[in-house]
Amino acid sequence: MVQKQTENLIIKGSVFSIFGQMGPEAIFGFPVPKDGRIKDLEEEYITSDFTQQSYMQVAIKSIALLLSDYSLESSEEDHLEKNEIFGVLPYPDIHTIGFTYFTYYFSKNSQRYSPITLTLFIPEHHRSFIYDSLPRLKEPTRKFAQFLIDTIKQYNITSEAEGTPIFPQILPNFVEFFKKLQSIQSKPISPVTKHRRIKILFTGLENTGKTSFLLTIKRNFSALPSLLPTTKPTQDTLDFLGTTILKWDIPGKKEIREEIIQKSDIFIFETDVLYYFIDVQNPRIEENLEFLTKILDICEENKQNIPIIFILTKFDEDISQQENILQNLSKIKNKMISILRDHPYKFFHTSIFSIYSVLNAFSFGLRQLSPNRPLLEHILRDFIVEHEIISSLLLNENGLVIASVERKHEMMGKYLSVNQVFEIAAPQFTTIAHQFSNLHPEIKGGVSKYQFSNTDFVFLYKFQVNEFIFFALFYSKNSDCAEILEKEFPKFQKKIHNLLILYIK
Repeated sequence: MVQKQTENLIIKGSVFSIFGQMGPEAIFGFPVPKDGRIKDLEEEYITSDFTQQSYMQVAIKSIALLLSDYSLESSEEDHLEKNEIFGVLPYPDIHTIGFTYFTYYFSKNSQRYSPITLTLFIPEHHRSFIYDSLPRLKEPTRKFAQFLIDTIKQYNITSEAEGTPIFPQILPNFVEFFKKLQSIQSKPISPVTKHRRIKILFTGLENTGKTSFLLTIKRNFSALPSLLPTTKPTQDTLDFLGTTILKWDIPGKKEIREEIIQKSDIFIFETDVLYYFIDVQNPRIEENLEFLTKILDICEENKQNIPIIFILTKFDEDISQQENILQNLSKIKNKMISILRDHPYKFFHTSIFSIYSVLNAFSFGLRQLSPNRPLLEHILRDFIVEHEIISSLLLNENGLVIASVERKHEMMGKYLSVNQVFEIAAPQFTTIAHQFSNLHPEIKGGVSKYQFSNTDFVFLYKFQVNEFIFFALFYSKNSDCAEILEKEFPKFQKKIHNLLILYIK
């Protein structure tokens, strides 16, 4: 039985799928299901855990996420082949989570770009393995998928039946691929568990606005005037789409910074995202360089490539264009980038007087924790292009941005920025109906329409996935977009349902 191949593996199988002439096709599955077309294989390569029908269901569900009129337009451009996206999808019928690579290839038969997916199966109770091993899984999965794409091109394969006689030739490649996956599993970063553990860290020098930033996220504005500096590390939890995130707020006093470095196994080890705060009005660049360098040294020792979100605070509108502030911004960015090594990073200018600047910066860090964010934004972009919408935001009920897409640069004329749309429409989603009452919105079905000028319209769609409330904001120049959304959004919602369920879990 296949248990000889996979009994010690967390990844229990895989399926390579394409959109063929007859629709989604599960071209190659490994291990080979007992009821499949392929016969006369050694027992160790055959499985009774998966059937050909279950492989086909995975093909249908995964390929469907990349199907749209926009994506499948015939074109000589190769931009779709450059779309390489990873995602995590639930497959409860076979009690697995699918780690999936999505891309396109140009089919000579159909003369158009067609979606392909390569899905790895992980038992539900081992789901944390995906998140902990994500960076290491991506490259071998991408390379193996490209090998399979080259194979179907070489043999002009468009269906499972056409792939069956070729499979014995590439079986050794599947075996080698699973050996690479086993080597990843043999060197875990942290113990494999059913539930994902997430830790985010807020740090920087003293008086940089960390606590004000956190209070703004909580909308606890009344506490801001009487705010006192944090005097010791504080630990708190945040519930984000059903996942509990451990949040550390580290004060910036010199003696506490030294303690953080000395006790890095408590404060820094296993951090998933680091928010680093710098006051643009008083940047203290040398002190920041010294402290951040020590943190990066610890990360390097522990082989942690933590995303670093720089929060450049106190960037208030009335001073944002002053020459000294602009010079400070330039110096901060140049100096910080010079020491970052290979860490992913992003700079945000924030002010507690602009709730969007705070929520957008905080949301961006959380979005880095989701393997489904790129796929979700890809599907959302297809949707707005198809329906001539300029920009869109998906948010949870607390106003945290789940996905954000904008195509303003493709169009002519004057348009509201995503920032403006958010600032106007979503300061507090828990009381959104009350806040919008003064704007006299027109209610059409599940869509609320808000007009901000003769040609600027924002449409709000509230929807629910399991127990979670979400909001979709759409900005368009088309006043009739409400009717389009009322008809088309339920289909879009169904398409992204599973992506939101496993957005961060």
